[in-house]
Amino acid sequence: MIRLVLRSTLLLLASAVAASVVVFLLLRILKGDVATVILGPTATLESLAQVRAEYGLDEPWHAQYVSWISGLVQGDLGRSYIAQYDIFSEIRSRLGLTLSLTLASMLLASIFALIAGTYSALHVRDWRGGVVDVSAQLGIAVPQFWAGLLLITFVSVKLGWLPAGGYVPWSESPAGYVRSLTLPVLSLAIPIGAIFTRFVRSAMLDVMNEDYIRTAMAKGRTLRQAALIHGIRNASIPLVTVATVQLGTMLAGAVVIENVFTLPGLGRMLLVAVGLREVIVVQSLVLVVLLTILVLNFMLDIGYGLLDPRIRDAQRRA
Repeated sequence: MIRLVLRSTLLLLASAVAASVVVFLLLRILKGDVATVILGPTATLESLAQVRAEYGLDEPWHAQYVSWISGLVQGDLGRSYIAQYDIFSEIRSRLGLTLSLTLASMLLASIFALIAGTYSALHVRDWRGGVVDVSAQLGIAVPQFWAGLLLITFVSVKLGWLPAGGYVPWSESPAGYVRSLTLPVLSLAIPIGAIFTRFVRSAMLDVMNEDYIRTAMAKGRTLRQAALIHGIRNASIPLVTVATVQLGTMLAGAVVIENVFTLPGLGRMLLVAVGLREVIVVQSLVLVVLLTILVLNFMLDIGYGLLDPRIRDAQRRA
């Protein structure tokens, strides 16, 4: 297990460095002068040069990269060019909302998938399993933003059960916090949960043909009992793998959903920064999102090792 943790940590660090370089270079390759964006097209050459010197835009790219990464490590990403807010503080204040939205959706989708996928596998030969399969296929076909709009239309507008947008912090009202995030979480969880359900169903069908399931049934367990007691843990291993792959999709979906429901998370901040052409804000936000994905992948790799003893054995033999 120690080797698995060390290998995952080294992979995390190498991926983080590579991601920072790619993000920095891609945004520098794009056309556009930040000084012109700040001062406008009518600015004089002297004022443009002064702004470039003030923000270090006249330095070589490698010097700008080192300065940016050093600031990230020290908790100082500078200030927004136009809005003039502290970037690190703004990201820190919004990151919790985006992570809460993403992780809550992932947890809800996983729980739903384990229940629905197991139920479908146990009833694979009758109409009940068919209903779950058709529902999962429909869920996969629904984009997250469209799921959000449908939920707003029916749950908020027609039924009036939950707010159509806005955000209430937990510190102000726990009930308001839950109400404001319920529809966004469902919007993210429905399509991902449908994907997870298909994988859990396939995994459970494979598990139910294993020898240890037949042994458990020979000892007096029913198929349902054997599947629930011995099968779910093994069937959850592919779910962890798929969840790792879908993390990027979840965070990208959170960016869209935050704008659909006007939530003050990183997605909303990124959209505004892109509109204002705030390069320093965009590159910092994109890197934070990538680092979040890498850290969550790291945690899932460790969880995968805890679930599957074969991975730990392979690391010992390596």
